[in-house]
Amino acid sequence: MAGKNTMKKKTASPRKIWVISGTHWDREWRYTADQSLLRLAELMDELLDILEKNPDFTCFHLDGGTIVIEDYLAVRPENEQRLRALMQAGRIATVPWYTLPEMNTVSPESLIRNLLVGKRMADDFGGAMKTGYTATSYGQISQLPQIYAGFDLNCAMTYRGTNKHQIPPICLWEGADGTCIAHIRCFDEVTRTNWFFFLHYELVLRKSPRDLRIKYDPKNLPVHMADDTLYQVAFQLKHEDMDFEHDPDKVRAAVRHFAKQAEPQAIANHLLALDMEDNAVPYVNLPKLIAAVNAVQNDYEARQTTLDEYVQTALTSVDRKSLPVLKGEWRYAAIEAGFNGLLGATHSSRIPLKLLNEEAETELISVAEPLSTFSALMGGQYWRSLLDRAWLKLLKCHPHDSICGAAIDEAHDDMPSRFRDVRMLARETSRKACEDIWEKLDTAASFEQGDLTITFFNSLPFDRKGVVPAVIDTPVTDFGDIYIEPCSGAGPILEGIDVDELITYNYFDVVDEKGVRIPYKVLEKEDLTIEAERKLDSNAIVYNLERHRMLLDVNIPALGYRTYALRPRKREYVTDPVPGSDRAHIAQPHGVLENEFLRIQIQPNGTFDMMDKKAGKQFRGMHFFADDGSVGNAHMHKSPLRDSTITSLGSHATLTLVESNALRGTWRIDLSMSLPAEADLDARNRSRRAVTLPITTWLTLSKDARRLEIRTRFENQARDHRLRVLFPTDIQTGTVDVESAFDVVQRNINWLVTKDNHEKHYPIQPMMHFLDLSDGDNSLALMTRGLHEYEVIDDPRRTIALTLLRTHRAYMLANRGLMTPEEYERNKGQHCIGTVEMEYALMPHQSDWQQAQITHQSEDFRTPWRIIQGVPKPGKEPVTQSLFEISPSDRIRISALCQSEDGKAFLLRVWNCSGDSVQMKLKLPQTVSSVEKVHMDESKSLARLSKKDGRWMATLRSKEIATFRLQLS
Repeated sequence: MAGKNTMKKKTASPRKIWVISGTHWDREWRYTADQSLLRLAELMDELLDILEKNPDFTCFHLDGGTIVIEDYLAVRPENEQRLRALMQAGRIATVPWYTLPEMNTVSPESLIRNLLVGKRMADDFGGAMKTGYTATSYGQISQLPQIYAGFDLNCAMTYRGTNKHQIPPICLWEGADGTCIAHIRCFDEVTRTNWFFFLHYELVLRKSPRDLRIKYDPKNLPVHMADDTLYQVAFQLKHEDMDFEHDPDKVRAAVRHFAKQAEPQAIANHLLALDMEDNAVPYVNLPKLIAAVNAVQNDYEARQTTLDEYVQTALTSVDRKSLPVLKGEWRYAAIEAGFNGLLGATHSSRIPLKLLNEEAETELISVAEPLSTFSALMGGQYWRSLLDRAWLKLLKCHPHDSICGAAIDEAHDDMPSRFRDVRMLARETSRKACEDIWEKLDTAASFEQGDLTITFFNSLPFDRKGVVPAVIDTPVTDFGDIYIEPCSGAGPILEGIDVDELITYNYFDVVDEKGVRIPYKVLEKEDLTIEAERKLDSNAIVYNLERHRMLLDVNIPALGYRTYALRPRKREYVTDPVPGSDRAHIAQPHGVLENEFLRIQIQPNGTFDMMDKKAGKQFRGMHFFADDGSVGNAHMHKSPLRDSTITSLGSHATLTLVESNALRGTWRIDLSMSLPAEADLDARNRSRRAVTLPITTWLTLSKDARRLEIRTRFENQARDHRLRVLFPTDIQTGTVDVESAFDVVQRNINWLVTKDNHEKHYPIQPMMHFLDLSDGDNSLALMTRGLHEYEVIDDPRRTIALTLLRTHRAYMLANRGLMTPEEYERNKGQHCIGTVEMEYALMPHQSDWQQAQITHQSEDFRTPWRIIQGVPKPGKEPVTQSLFEISPSDRIRISALCQSEDGKAFLLRVWNCSGDSVQMKLKLPQTVSSVEKVHMDESKSLARLSKKDGRWMATLRSKEIATFRLQLS
């Protein structure tokens, strides 16, 4: 769709210029969050004074999210009533977000919680604006229309991922599920700042539009910290002339220049004038400047207004039926030079932060909240305050500059501690939930005295089957004052004691609730002492136990739990040993891993061949590393002028057999690459000085597993480079299916012809947790934990490249030029020096991603287990049950299972990942008395579900995100 203005005009001139004043508040970018507090306080103090003194200053917008309110009141709590009064009067407007996330990098549920938290805070101060103003996301996700509609936002405003040639000024945007909202595009040239960079620049600053230079003028009283600690801070101009140019000819010229830029994007006779620059303070004379514009010409009438008023006026000025309808995700790159680039490489900047975010989100969303819900539904406590605390800490890491790794080192240094807090809060609440549930289980009815119970919790909506590691501690067997000779196993012969008749934890079975033995393998066994917490004693007390690191082959019901038991027994002798069958060890000599579905053959250079045994498809030369130069920034990958790509294909790998048994096998591959240490300071060449990059990879295959799990660790000492791992697939296709936020999108593989466009083709693209490559007969899925950037190379072998690390040049506080060697050395966080470890998996299959249940495989791969050991005891709950059953489980995915916003019910949020509508059936605990389908923001009920044959019924359209309120009896 060409970006032409195709709407029908309903009115004629004079044209209207709608001036939207505000600030794009970057909480963490050039400064840390704490450094920004003082600057925010000064901005807001000035804003309150201006608005209270000048009623003609209509409105000022805060687009940094409602966290701006939280931060300001942390510094100026005495100004809460002043701020509240102005917000309730509509003089200060805020977006409904808590923080401004990058939507391709954080989990989709995090987007909804971000809006829920932001809406909750905004409502307390008078409400957020009704326009879905998305200040920055590096590409627009396909489900944003449905998400915004779920919060009663009827129009989106975006810029990155759009351009005026492919997205018209106004259109209807149809999301993946069919939800349609209006969309107004910001500008290519200056995105959200065309009034600022045209009218304001020419008339207030008296310089050319978009000219970012300033002349050093003593009249401005420039001051600058000069000590070795603070010299990097920007100059402060202590005197500025607040007046503007009054010459009518110059005012008219500035209006002409502005109109030339804004007219092509006019909607009917309405010109958008955005004045929302980064961290901008309100211009005190803006009302007078607008009056001066209106006084000297009659072609345009300018007025300061709110973004909502402009949007509603624009929408009513066009015939909605005549608007073009655009669908799906928008990842269009910039055509001409300007500020509106896609900047599509943020998904690989500071990858260790992405890995921490993935771990924190998974622990909170996929484990802690569901298990806490299980516990609450069974009569336990839901630790809402702790989980809310975790969410606020997590969302503080999600602003686009933060999660994208685009801020200064010191700002990113604050993020790991927040992620750690989220993990600890999530793990502690999930531990407490497991204990509370265990206390209610009637394990005495199914197991014997002396058994040790082992309860596995499954927070996913499908049965989890397979080999699971567990750490079980058993009491030390007490033989009394007896010495057992360790070599022969012989001890004293004592009257009344037959060692062979003793039942001890030295020998045991693992059984299910019916007494049926399950396969297990003890990997390690060692004596230890471990603390025991007891109310009546010191916390320094310890048990003497034996620790068993084990593998167990289990089958746990969906959204529920199952209890097994470690059952001590007598010794079992074989009096007449006979040869058995070949041992079915998964790891075999000569670098082989093999189970029922896959055969892996590791090659001397560290690559491997993978055979899909069911299809007979062989993938050859998989998993080699390629390293090239990267001297761009957090937003852009840029190669040095003279670049080279180094691969591991010529390496000699050392193979180590780590584990081999009938349940699991692991091979370790060690190799090293010699890489240029860095690029030179002007980024022209990669260094001739080399450093070694040692890489260790563990390949693990389990019994009955359809996926090969891979863990890679390397010690990075190089800078200015990008490390990728490559998988040649030989799958001939032109498209790839990729998981996005609440969607699986299909993207083109072939290189786009861009000629002299400002932004060239982006071969790298973002992914949520998996991609799937298929030619209709053979397919390969790649699953990751926290790695979000991939490329499918359009070579004859259709090689998948997964980015493991991309380092880049630093952002400093104020210096936009070259750094000294000393500054370069100090600002090295973006180079990720040190140990980095990540996990990903491969799964060949014969069908499409949906039939192969890749979503199940992906969630199972990345979701940690919770396991608790105990002893048999009476209780009211069965030892195994599925608290929730959701069908069809291959199409319905869970986004959240948690307490409702008001704390009076529980919430189940799901989405239909298929391309067809489905009839969803829910089997819920008996304590649930009613189920309502509610608005995404939980503000109103949409439908009350009916119950049939013990199942609650609901129809979900394709790609629909549905939220259900579960009311307890």
